[in-house]
Amino acid sequence: MKPDRKLRIALVGLGTWARTGHLPLYLSPRFQPLVDVKALCGRSMEKTGKWAKDFNIPRAYDDYESLLRKEELDAMVVCTPDHAHFDYIMAALEAGLHVLVEKPMAMDMDQCRAIAAKAIEKQKKVITLFHKRADPMWAEAGRRIRAGDFGAFRMGWAGIQNPVIVPNSNYFMSDLSAHSDPNWFLGTHFYDLLRYMTGLNPVSVRAHRFKNRAPENSSENTDSVKADFILENQGAISIFLSWNLSKQYPSLTKQDMRLHFDNAEIDLDGTKRGFTQDSRDGYKYVNPYFMRETDFGIAGYAADFLESAIISILDANRALPVDLPSLEDSWWATAMASAVEASAKALDYADIEPFPIHFKQ
Repeated sequence: MKPDRKLRIALVGLGTWARTGHLPLYLSPRFQPLVDVKALCGRSMEKTGKWAKDFNIPRAYDDYESLLRKEELDAMVVCTPDHAHFDYIMAALEAGLHVLVEKPMAMDMDQCRAIAAKAIEKQKKVITLFHKRADPMWAEAGRRIRAGDFGAFRMGWAGIQNPVIVPNSNYFMSDLSAHSDPNWFLGTHFYDLLRYMTGLNPVSVRAHRFKNRAPENSSENTDSVKADFILENQGAISIFLSWNLSKQYPSLTKQDMRLHFDNAEIDLDGTKRGFTQDSRDGYKYVNPYFMRETDFGIAGYAADFLESAIISILDANRALPVDLPSLEDSWWATAMASAVEASAKALDYADIEPFPIHFKQ
């Protein structure tokens, strides 16, 4: 059953994921009953106008404040790079809009506090797009863990990696590696995922970060991180993060977990999900579960997540197939990444700042 009205949205930040993910989804037959894309906003009117024409969107802006003044909207979609979310989120909330934002919600705990306070004041949703929650593999493992099928969580390891083409090529339309690193870009995905799967909050972390001197990696910033978390039940998990896999690696993302419990051990391979493809373009792992074209529109867990997020704004009482992250969940992901950064800098353990009690609703 579809809602009886459409969500009026605008999108700010014209990058890779806006072009290949958000806009094709919103304009697909599946999303047409749900969404009305009113406008785009980017730094260049020339580029924004071209995108608006390409995607048949009514209006284009290069001034965010002007967009907020002139458009009648329900929600803003923030697709700017990792470090450039805060100002757009705050302005959208101040204008009385809900927000869908790419992860992480923010890269600073003071910014998290400000966003949480403003969202609560305005009674608006801020939904960070942790789409791995909609992936059936991780979601079902989490359901079984939280149901107690395996007993108490004890220890484990997890890894998520990218090849060097992510920070050091034109894969993204911004200089990602100058402002972010694997802790923020990759780690926040798994920080949220592990809290979601285990139902446990982290307490502290000891982290190490490294630079790669390989000739093909031109980034001067951190390109790999190891973070050892202690959880509230005294369980422990090590997380490996990097974007220094070779250019020839057959997948854009390598990701896996091994988790130990009182009564079981589970292995989860998030890389070799679908099939392999050996063609003139090279040898590749193909994951059709993320996003794929069908006769009924775009399918996959990326679409499932966004559809649930949109419906949650249109109808707050609707039961949803995806456990969307709350404001508190988004806080924890940033708090974990901030503690990893602090620990690596101090070469010592760092405590993780919990969600403030006065923000709990």
